[in-house]
Amino acid sequence: MLNEKQKLSHLFTCVVLVVCSLLLVGCDRQGKVVSKQAIISELDVWVHTDNKEALLFLQDQVARFNTAHNRIRVTLISVPKGAYHAQINAAIRTGTLPDIIELDGPFLYNLAERGALIKLDKILTETTREDILPSVFQQGMYKGRVYSLATTTNSVVMYARKSVIQAAGFRIPAISKDAWNMREFEDMLELLMKNGNYSAAIDLGLNRQNEWLSRAIYPMLLSTGGGLINAQLPYASEGVLNSSNNIAALARIQRWINHGYVDKNIDDEAFVRSRVPFSWAGLEKYNAYKSKFGDDLVVIPLPDFGHGSRRVQRAWGWGLTQNCKDTQAAMRFLEFLFQPEEVVLAAKANAILPATYSALARFDVFNDTPSFSELIDDQRNGVMLSQLKSPLYPVISDAFQKAFIQIRNGAAIKSTLDTATKSIDEGRQKFESELVKSGEAAN
Repeated sequence: MLNEKQKLSHLFTCVVLVVCSLLLVGCDRQGKVVSKQAIISELDVWVHTDNKEALLFLQDQVARFNTAHNRIRVTLISVPKGAYHAQINAAIRTGTLPDIIELDGPFLYNLAERGALIKLDKILTETTREDILPSVFQQGMYKGRVYSLATTTNSVVMYARKSVIQAAGFRIPAISKDAWNMREFEDMLELLMKNGNYSAAIDLGLNRQNEWLSRAIYPMLLSTGGGLINAQLPYASEGVLNSSNNIAALARIQRWINHGYVDKNIDDEAFVRSRVPFSWAGLEKYNAYKSKFGDDLVVIPLPDFGHGSRRVQRAWGWGLTQNCKDTQAAMRFLEFLFQPEEVVLAAKANAILPATYSALARFDVFNDTPSFSELIDDQRNGVMLSQLKSPLYPVISDAFQKAFIQIRNGAAIKSTLDTATKSIDEGRQKFESELVKSGEAAN
C-alpha cells in the first residue's frame, strides 16, 4: 500500500498529466483556428495600364479591400494597354488566365464565344444588377447572359471654345436634335481656317493608338446611315462596311484631310495649344480642357451627317474567367467596386461618367453642360447606343483601322473598303475554324 507521501506524489503526477493534456488539446484547437483564419482566396486581377491616376486609384482600392477582407487576397497585375488583348489571347491558349480581367466593352463577345468567361447571372446580386445603367448593362450581355459589369462609361463628344464660335457668327447647339448639319459644320471649318490663326480646324486624334480610330469614326458612320456590320448578323460586314453611306462619310473626311482641316495630332495637344478650334475626343479630355479654358469651354453634340447626331457609349468592365475557382470571393471584390462611393471615385480617377444610378446621383463633374446632361439622361433612360456586338469585333476593328489609315493617305475609298470586307470574311472563317478545333479539343 502507498503511504501518504506516495499518494500525494501520485496525485500530483496525475494532475500534471491532465493539465498538460488539456493544454495540448487547447494548443491543437488554437492551431486549427489560426490555420482556418489563415486560409484565404487568392485572386489575380488583370487591368490595362493607360491612365496613371486611374491605376493608382485601383491599387488603392485593392489595398483597402484586402485590409477589410482578411480571408481574401487580391493581387492587381497591370498590363500595358497596347499589349493587353494580345496577352489575354495568349493566356486563353495556354490556360493561364487570371481569376478576374478588365474587359474593353466590345471585346468581351469574342471571349464569351470562346468560352473564356463565366456567366454572372446567378451570382450577381439584384441590387447591383438594378443599379447599373441600362445601356452599360446591355453592353455586358451576350446571347442573353451577363458576362461583364462596368463601373464607368465613356463617350466621344466634340469640344470647342464658346468665344471662337460666337466670333465666327455661328450658333452653339446644346442637344443632339439641334446639332450642326454638315453644311453648317463645314462652312464653319472653312471660315475658321480662312480667318482664324489656326494650323488646322479640328483634331480627330488621327495618331492615337489602341483602336481609337474605330471608336472615333463609328458615330460618323452611324450618322450617315452606315456602320461596320449588319446588326442582325454579327459576322457579316459585306454591304455595310463597304456601303455607299460609309463611302460618302469617309469621302467627306478624306476631303477634310486634303483641305488641311484635320490636325496631324503629333502631340495630342492641338486643342489645348489653340492650334485647332475643335477637338473630337472622349470625356476623359474634359478636365484638361476645362482647366485650360474655364467657362469658355463648350461641349457640343457631334454633327449630323444626315441621319441625326449619334452618341455611342463604351465601357471597360469586369469579367470572371473560367480559371476563377472561388466565384463567391471574386464577386465580393466586384460588389466592393460597385459601392456608390467607390464608383464615384473611379469615375473621377478616369475622368469619365459613373455607370450606376446611385453614383450618378452623387456625381457633379459635368453638371454645368447641357450636352452632358442629355448624354446622362440617355444613359439613365437606356437609349444610349453601344459599340457593335460581335465575336468578330477584334478582326472588324483591325480591318477598319487599316482601311481608314489608307484612306487618310489618299487611297481609293470603295476598293479599300472592299478589301477590308474581304479581310473580315477571311477572319470570320478562321475564327469559326478555331472554335471548332477548340470544341474538339474540349471534347
